Amino acid sequence: MVKERDEKLERLTSTIQRKLNGNPALMIGCGGSIPYGLPSMEELSKGIKNSLQGKYKNDETWESFILELDKNNNLELSLENITLNKEIHNDLMWVVWFLVKQKDISALNNFLYTDTFPALTHILRKFIQQAGSTNIVTTNYDRLIEYAIDYAEGQSNTGFSNNYVNKFTQFASNTNKRVVNLYKVHGSIDWFKHKENEKLLSLRFFDKSKLVEKFDSQIVTPGNSKFKETYLEPFRTVISKADEALRKSCAYLCIGYGFNDEHIQPIIIDENRNKKKPIVIVTKNITPKIKELFFKENVENCLIISENNSGGSVVNYSYNKKVDFIESYWQLENFYKLWFE
Repeated sequence: MVKERDEKLERLTSTIQRKLNGNPALMIGCGGSIPYGLPSMEELSKGIKNSLQGKYKNDETWESFILELDKNNNLELSLENITLNKEIHNDLMWVVWFLVKQKDISALNNFLYTDTFPALTHILRKFIQQAGSTNIVTTNYDRLIEYAIDYAEGQSNTGFSNNYVNKFTQFASNTNKRVVNLYKVHGSIDWFKHKENEKLLSLRFFDKSKLVEKFDSQIVTPGNSKFKETYLEPFRTVISKADEALRKSCAYLCIGYGFNDEHIQPIIIDENRNKKKPIVIVTKNITPKIKELFFKENVENCLIISENNSGGSVVNYSYNKKVDFIESYWQLENFYKLWFE
């Protein structure tokens, strides 16, 4: 029994290391942030309803949106099916901004209080020790990845100049840090655009009560407005650079990403299908879209690690070949040990 388990584990470890050999790009979705208290789509839906129902309860489009949301319990799908007017959409955007920002700050405070850090930090430390640059593409608005980069003592490049958790180094002269290019394709809670001169700023401290008349938050909300918004700056440039980085990558590590973004993931899928570039997906739940895209007979070079019914892991080597483990390798801190230790 022990020998059989060792062989299973050895196969998994060697497969991960072989597929991610080199300098893979990381694709990180909301599953990378939710373990630290960031809101899920369901929680955002509740927050939107609680915050705006009183103001718009007599608005026909709002009522249609709420009926749609109650029916399918899917915020993105509801926003695709119902077109909200500009005022409601703007208020909805600020509700999302506030809810994410609130939980983001709470997560950072918890890291500081408990002297811990995001599990992604372990992986980034390994990358930062090497030459070159690391590319991360994320659909998240929060700053958990930036915190992980700072804790790993790396240098983040988001297109803006920023740092969040700075360590006192006693004026060390060596400032050469491996750059982590972070492409936040749906924006960030600290990105803003001036309404008059359209200047783009990254602001760590933003007083909405005083500045909302002058600045718009630069986050792309789910739904049918997403494609229109991403044609504008800074998203147009960010997405273009992200596409370029994904094309050049040798492999893809997808963390907590459900493959529900049709204008970001096609390159990953195309490179896997036509150039056989490896994909490793680490996620708690396998979404219907992951099943649709990867549980097919002709899909090759894809490894999926997720939670099984007993809280352990199920590893899908192909659409019809899977192995269970009692360990939770879908959790990033445990996956890291398989990859690097």
